[in-house]
Amino acid sequence: MARYNFGAGIGDYVVTPTDGLWGVGSNATVTFWSDPDGGTQYTDLLTAGGAAVSEITADEYGHLPTFQGPDSVTGMWAESGGTSRSWIEARGLTGGGEGGGGGGGYTAITRIVASATAPADVRAAAQYVCDGVADHVQIQQALDDARDNGGGIVQLTVGEYNLAQQLSIEGTDDVDVEIGISLLGQGARATMLNTTTGMTAAVHLTKVVRVHLEDFGITIDGATHGITSATTNGASSGHRSFWNSTFRNLQVNGPWDGGHSGWAINMGSPFRSVFENIEIGGVGNGLRFYSEHADFNPGDCTVERVFVESVGNNMTLYKIESTTDDGVMNQLEFEMCEGIANGTGCTGIHLTGTGGWGTSHTHWRGINMEQVDKIVHVEYGSSSTFRLNHVNLRDGASGLTAFTFGANAFNNTVLHTGLLYVTDDCKVYSDANTIEPASPNRILDSRVYRDTSSISVGGQLNPAGTTVRRGIIGNTPLNTPKGAPPGVYFPEGWGKYWFAARNKAAAGTGLARIITVGGSATLGYFASNPRTKSWPGLVGAALQSSYGDGGSGFHGVNLSQTLTDATPYAAWLTAGAAVGQTGTWTQGGSTYGPGATYLYSDVAGSTLTFKARGTTVKIFTVTGSGTRPAMLYSIDGAADVSVAQPSGTAAIQTTTVTGLSDTTHTVVIKVGTATTGQYLSVCGVSGERSSGVVLHNVALAGSTSTRWGTEASASLNAVWNGGSAFPVDLATYSTAPNDASANVAADTWLTNVLGWIRAVRSAGGASTGTDIIVALPHIGTHEGTNNKYWEYSRLIRPLADVYGFALVNWWTLGRNSWDAWNTAGYWGSSTTPGAVGTDGVHMSDAGFQYMADTLIPYLAA
Repeated sequence: MARYNFGAGIGDYVVTPTDGLWGVGSNATVTFWSDPDGGTQYTDLLTAGGAAVSEITADEYGHLPTFQGPDSVTGMWAESGGTSRSWIEARGLTGGGEGGGGGGGYTAITRIVASATAPADVRAAAQYVCDGVADHVQIQQALDDARDNGGGIVQLTVGEYNLAQQLSIEGTDDVDVEIGISLLGQGARATMLNTTTGMTAAVHLTKVVRVHLEDFGITIDGATHGITSATTNGASSGHRSFWNSTFRNLQVNGPWDGGHSGWAINMGSPFRSVFENIEIGGVGNGLRFYSEHADFNPGDCTVERVFVESVGNNMTLYKIESTTDDGVMNQLEFEMCEGIANGTGCTGIHLTGTGGWGTSHTHWRGINMEQVDKIVHVEYGSSSTFRLNHVNLRDGASGLTAFTFGANAFNNTVLHTGLLYVTDDCKVYSDANTIEPASPNRILDSRVYRDTSSISVGGQLNPAGTTVRRGIIGNTPLNTPKGAPPGVYFPEGWGKYWFAARNKAAAGTGLARIITVGGSATLGYFASNPRTKSWPGLVGAALQSSYGDGGSGFHGVNLSQTLTDATPYAAWLTAGAAVGQTGTWTQGGSTYGPGATYLYSDVAGSTLTFKARGTTVKIFTVTGSGTRPAMLYSIDGAADVSVAQPSGTAAIQTTTVTGLSDTTHTVVIKVGTATTGQYLSVCGVSGERSSGVVLHNVALAGSTSTRWGTEASASLNAVWNGGSAFPVDLATYSTAPNDASANVAADTWLTNVLGWIRAVRSAGGASTGTDIIVALPHIGTHEGTNNKYWEYSRLIRPLADVYGFALVNWWTLGRNSWDAWNTAGYWGSSTTPGAVGTDGVHMSDAGFQYMADTLIPYLAA
């Protein structure tokens, strides 16, 4: 018997939530258990010095010190007063080597199997040496040894192994087993298992608890499947197959024949298993997960970065099914998976059952599909969510259906499907039922574009009880990228910085920051609420609903009474969007800080009132020459807090308040004791959380490109609007109508735009990087007859290629016509914000929704 070392690893920390944030559990007491819920407490522990203890105390940083577990125990469930337990594994034997870390040091046995093509010294040192003919005999013996000795690693060397019979890995149904069985190669293309004619599979798994397959490839020219599995008869509670198992860096190479499958996996009842970096190429059907047990619940099983290439007609790339009456195959998580079909009549994702409930509560995120005739087919199943990336239906085929739902499919949701592409008639949605389910299926934010000159859409786009929102059908000119309507250009590779930040936000590990720079059409004139119903507000809300709410973002003095029209201001103040103010406030003469403007006052007691949602509030003021009164701020009616405003060179001072409750706060800024000429200068307030999407709309009504384009750091201008002082992951520039109406020369406008772009790119180079969109609002009737706007449009398009930014021109999307959008009800009313009117350049709520709909699929792709 032997004890194993625990703790002192990079992940061995206790963390606890405090006021919505996570912090270390300083001096936390940790107990250890045999089960994630209930079970027996392990009390036979030893400190690093050999003292007997029943629990372990973390240090002041929340880090667990080295300690020894009970005899022969290599993994335990740790508890520290929370609602759940976490798994901790041993580092190695006490008094011996630490092994390879991550549990590698405590493996019971390791069997090296050398291929016929391995170097001579490797073959001489191996326990099992293959001859290149019937290599399955030696590999199987090593696997059986591992099973008979309680677990171990079978390590295959570089080379090819020829199998005359399938390899069988038999684990156990004992979920408390500490050491599993591992079959490891040297890489998916470095270690290859070759099958021969008549074999069912290369590898067959039974009783899969702590089984690990990693770093090898399979050629199935002679076999029907690459990997199969089965569960044996067991207790009424179901079999424990695929418990705490991993399958990584595997490759299955099939023949170009529709009669073969990559994986056919009988999942049993798995728990905490991972399928990652798997490539299945050239097979018929791709990946099939199925269960023969009722009430199947995988529990924390994930499938990540799997690529399937299917060959043959009427094949399925990913098929998930229950094969018993009243069985349920649910709660599988699929992320960043891809598939391509080379035959006709193929389906990307098929969820089904056999007379029972089928599949439910599966989640698909970031999925790419190409050349399929049907993207999602839910035959039996409910409550699954599909978040798809850019998906291509088969070119040239007619009557294709993107999404279908059968008689027993209900409450499924398809979100943000980006830019489906076909050349003939396409059904976005087809329902096989004559009666809609009580809980309807939903297709939200899905778009289909085609090259055809006419649009003929089949299928039920909105049957009774089923939601289809923004299922937009449009045409694409042949000389533009597939999926892009006229006026929209997103270059290849655009978005890598934004998508990376967005995915971190979705995982709860950081903020994805957006800034929108522009004039009144970006600020939200004449929306019912410029904070929520402007196109930036709608874009931000859509992204926050999918990837997490990072807070309300910047609320600037650009929505104050001083800087807005009187009629909409009153409505906006009632809606909670405008900045309340008392006393005397005047607009500053410099383009300083976020929003490129500020209000100043030397009247003691004058106030500005902002709204900010999140756990952190940031207040931006301008400091500089002359004696300045203190800023007083109050949050949610609390006592005033005084913050000194330094004199000297002009600068932006950020006052940050953390640890707030996670709600919407009322922030009142007040001028402290002052005399004439002693000014408090305020830019605005931002509300933020620790993770999620946060959008800062810094637009200012009436602004031209000159206001935003000074890139020098000392100017306190562009650097505070997406540049180094206020960096973001996605920056959108939308200023041009006021330049056009003021007859600003095209070269001058372009120079100002490039100044802002250079400032943003400089910030990106110094941090993680920034993606840029230049968005030109519809000019409406604002320009008059000077024709400057078309010059701006002509000059900016080539720059998109040079600088790699995306370009959206709503003037083009509006057919260069005020009348076109007037017919659609997109123009607003200055007297009734949000309503349809006849304004010359500002939108109604419907118009802003259209503008947001243009951008959302690209940002949520």
